[in-house]
Amino acid sequence: MSTGFVRVSAMAFVCLCGCAPVVLPPADGGSPALTSFAFLTPTAQATIAEEERTVRLEVPSGTDLSALVAVYVASGARVTVAGVDQVSGRTANNFSNPVEYVVAGSDGSSATYVVRVSVRAPLAQEKSITEFAFREPTVNATIDETRHSIAAVVPHGTDRSSLVAVFLSTGIRVTVDDTEQVSGVTINDFVEPRTYVVTAEDGSSSSYIVEVQEAPGAEKCLTSFSLLCPGATAVIDEAQRIVHARAADGTGLSSLVAEFSITGASVRVAGRVQQSGITANDFTSPVEYEVIAEDGTSVVYTVKVVAGLALLVNEVDVDQVGVDNSEFIELLAVENVDLWGIVVILLNGSVTPGLEYARIDLSALGALVQGSYLVLAGPLVQVLPPALKHTPPGWESSNRIQNGPSDAVMIWDTIGRKVIDTVSYAGVLHRALITGEQAELDATEGSSGAAADSNSAIGSMARFPNGHDTGQNGIDFRFTPVLTPGGPNP
Repeated sequence: MSTGFVRVSAMAFVCLCGCAPVVLPPADGGSPALTSFAFLTPTAQATIAEEERTVRLEVPSGTDLSALVAVYVASGARVTVAGVDQVSGRTANNFSNPVEYVVAGSDGSSATYVVRVSVRAPLAQEKSITEFAFREPTVNATIDETRHSIAAVVPHGTDRSSLVAVFLSTGIRVTVDDTEQVSGVTINDFVEPRTYVVTAEDGSSSSYIVEVQEAPGAEKCLTSFSLLCPGATAVIDEAQRIVHARAADGTGLSSLVAEFSITGASVRVAGRVQQSGITANDFTSPVEYEVIAEDGTSVVYTVKVVAGLALLVNEVDVDQVGVDNSEFIELLAVENVDLWGIVVILLNGSVTPGLEYARIDLSALGALVQGSYLVLAGPLVQVLPPALKHTPPGWESSNRIQNGPSDAVMIWDTIGRKVIDTVSYAGVLHRALITGEQAELDATEGSSGAAADSNSAIGSMARFPNGHDTGQNGIDFRFTPVLTPGGPNP
């Protein structure tokens, strides 16, 4: 042939294994065509659309298109670009714009192929977390892009060991400890800070430290309280935030140590931090314990400590002439008395042991100042001012107090679980049981009971002199024809 070219197979046109390129001439014979087209540097294989006679290649981002060498196979006698003969694997061309390859056959026919080279867009480098939140509980986090940190505060009590994050990122992948994260699905333990790694399209990555804090708690309760002294007891009235404490009779109150527990951060008394079992306080007057929550809010509990309760049964009228509809029990406060936790118990002495048949709770009545009277009576009883009168439930009717023999009226401290005062009348009651206590109690002070009341003459059983207490019911009480509910006995 006049071209001097050697005909070769279209399949064996180049070595791609690091050897020098084998230059293949166009194959003559048949219709002129471009059957294969590629670049070795950079590596790119073309797609040839024969019907449109277009050749398309995509090269990596940043490729210089001004001098690329094509490796191709053509059937024909000659391949030219702009009239310049082409040699596969050698001739460089500028592919910045479409390049026309003309394949000419030996018979004078030709085919023109338009080669278009596009540059692949650069791989994205974006790798930011743009939103981060939790749905349960509903919390939006704060993203500090400068420090690559994410902070969230969840409500107090939230289980941080099992939270699901909802997030958006500009990367193609987000991982925590090499585990791919799915927004709204993947569970993580946020008790300790977690590192979120965002990988960009170009393979680079950035890390965000996610820290989830639990909001300070608002809990601030005094849940238990006791005094470190013999025989001490205490009860917390949560509704009123008052602690009613009892110490043994004669206990000095000026320097007592309390043991307590709280829900909260700390406890202060007069601005001083309290340590359970260590800090001493003067309880001769009520002491205010301020319980401070983690969030800084606080509540105050008033601690009232009593060493001995000076409250006496001072006058009792259990029997009237005719219908017993004017019964009363008069109590006298020998000293200031906090009535919370104190009850008056009525005992039936006709059985052995005597049994409780009624109980009157005085807690809601507050306190009595020294020398004041409290009268428990029905609506027909007129009380001398300024005494306090209380009508127990059901006392609107008659016959509320049994009239003996050997029945008793007892003042009982439910906090200290001890008898404050007791009086049996028309007989003794040395063995009695009250509700909630296993051990029997002595309901008679001394060897004899108070004198009996009368149902044929007006009168009552009263201490004489008024408020006098020798610890002997038979000595301290007498029948008197002058009724003085709420006032001194004559």
